[in-house]
Amino acid sequence: MTTLKKVLKLRTVVSTSAGMALATSCYLAGLQVATMLVGELAWISILVAGLFCMLSAMCFSELTSLYPTAAGIKLFIQNAYNEKAAISIGMFYVILGISMVGAESYLLSSVLTESFNLFGPQADRLFWMVIFILFVGYINYRGIFITGLFQDILTYTMISFLIIVSIYTFTILDVQLVEAVTRPDFTVSNVLTAAGVGVFLYVGFEWVTPLAEETTDYRMIGRGMMIAIGLLSITYSLFVVAMWTGLTEAQLKAGSPIPHILFAGNVFGPVGVGVFVLMSVLASVTSFNAGLLNTSRFAYAMARDNVLPRVFSKLHPDHATPWVAILGLVVFAIALSLLIFFTGQYLFIIVMAAALECIIYVVMALCVLRLRKRQPEKERAYRVPFGKVIPVITIIVFGGLCLGLYADVSCDYAGNVLFHNYWVALVMAAFGGLTLLYTLMVVPVFKRKAAERASQRKRRRPGR
Repeated sequence: MTTLKKVLKLRTVVSTSAGMALATSCYLAGLQVATMLVGELAWISILVAGLFCMLSAMCFSELTSLYPTAAGIKLFIQNAYNEKAAISIGMFYVILGISMVGAESYLLSSVLTESFNLFGPQADRLFWMVIFILFVGYINYRGIFITGLFQDILTYTMISFLIIVSIYTFTILDVQLVEAVTRPDFTVSNVLTAAGVGVFLYVGFEWVTPLAEETTDYRMIGRGMMIAIGLLSITYSLFVVAMWTGLTEAQLKAGSPIPHILFAGNVFGPVGVGVFVLMSVLASVTSFNAGLLNTSRFAYAMARDNVLPRVFSKLHPDHATPWVAILGLVVFAIALSLLIFFTGQYLFIIVMAAALECIIYVVMALCVLRLRKRQPEKERAYRVPFGKVIPVITIIVFGGLCLGLYADVSCDYAGNVLFHNYWVALVMAAFGGLTLLYTLMVVPVFKRKAAERASQRKRRRPGR
């Protein structure tokens, strides 16, 4: 019987955790942080946001040490509360988690369309979106070792590149840190408000937890998340400030979806633009590769538990990859990318995914508290320190961020109003209703058929 291979080391756990957040869409979020605070001091809010995410990572680490499995998030909720809640939230999580691919593919196609005019703007964008998704799907199909090695190369190349570019920018441009501190809009309130947006620079760090069955030691998952958040904190703190410094006031007000390309042109000229186009491709591939790697394992585990059609639990006999789950998610990603292609609402998806992350972080902190009461004697390789303090702070912080997000108005970093965020809450409520109906009406059918198959196999055994 084919099983998942335990081959992943700590470096791949770190690169996968960090890779989901190393997306082209995060450059836009970074500039929004810089706009809300004094641009040169955006690093303060980014570090505060990283601290918030560290608290959530501690909760995920304790839960993963309890249930080191590809179905981790579903099992956390199932054992803390009940299976119906676990299935509903788990399905919701997979759907919106892979939805980020739609936004990312749209932004990447915008970069490539500006650079290569092969078939005309619209055909170009569609072409690059599909090619991007199919390429990453093929890499995932080929096996966890190849996928993990690919992820290592991309992630560490991206981090090194962004840090080196940032340091070089600081040596040739004047960063007015001292003057920025004296400006009236540098307040504690603005620091915390900008940190709320800054949390989105780390979105998806916890998606590494479904890889627990493919690591040589599941305890790497917790350590890897902590290291990844630290690397992201340093990288984005440097690059967001560098990008803000390197853009002109007119460019900041223009609201372009590709600010990093404009920054490259200002600082490095045409050659820099070409390099940044290549790095945009690497950023998007890094993010989607990490997302598909993790969501496919979660979908595989859900099918194994008879929550999704059993066919999604099939593993390739040679590559030991959940190839049906990968194929299904690739098709879904292409469909969603086409939706964003025709509507242009990439930021709506980003905000929706960010809100979901806040909700998941709250739910995971609640699970930590609940499981400590329900299973106090169960062995934990890691326990969040200081008793209930950190889970409670996590609930308050991310609960507040989620409510604030729903009450806000989404603008681009130039300040142009795009939509009111209560529409995000309404769409998420509709998604939640659909996953609940699926849980109540479809899952029982899968469970019943699985029980019937097990009963038939049991009856056949005595006659052998």
